[in-house]
Amino acid sequence: MSGLTDFLQRMTGVAGTAGVGGSASWPVWCQWLAWLLLGIAAGSATSGGVLAFLLKIGIYPRMIGTSHTVRLLKFYEWMIILGIICSGIYSEYPNLTLHVGYWFVILWGLCAGMFVGCVSAALAEVLSIFPVLFRRLHVKSGMSFYMIMMALGKLSGAFWYFFHGLEP
Repeated sequence: MSGLTDFLQRMTGVAGTAGVGGSASWPVWCQWLAWLLLGIAAGSATSGGVLAFLLKIGIYPRMIGTSHTVRLLKFYEWMIILGIICSGIYSEYPNLTLHVGYWFVILWGLCAGMFVGCVSAALAEVLSIFPVLFRRLHVKSGMSFYMIMMALGKLSGAFWYFFHGLEP
């Protein structure tokens, strides 16, 4: 906590009250309040940046548009917020144990895999990777077949990693 105390003293010019051992330091509640505000500010900036990135590459609007579910827009917004909150809690407490059963874990993995796939596909589309790749390989037809084969290759690689780790 001495680093935060030094920071507070430099910012305010106030030495604070006498702490343990008679040395000048900020009260513990003030230090905790500063850490709390710093954590909220950093978390808000990070989650806002991630959400802005996902909106910029067009994942959410495109998925809502192609599924014709604009009527569920409020539901999608709340699910995005809930996902951000749950991810923040899980990243803060990684040893948190939830007794939910195997079906929930399978559903969670399926949803997480679809999300990662959508993010990578949208990012590749924004960066125009696939059109350039297909043009350089002189692919004129069957592009959907190549896309499916790439997705199946990624899926098989993920299963290999899941069951065998990094060993070949």
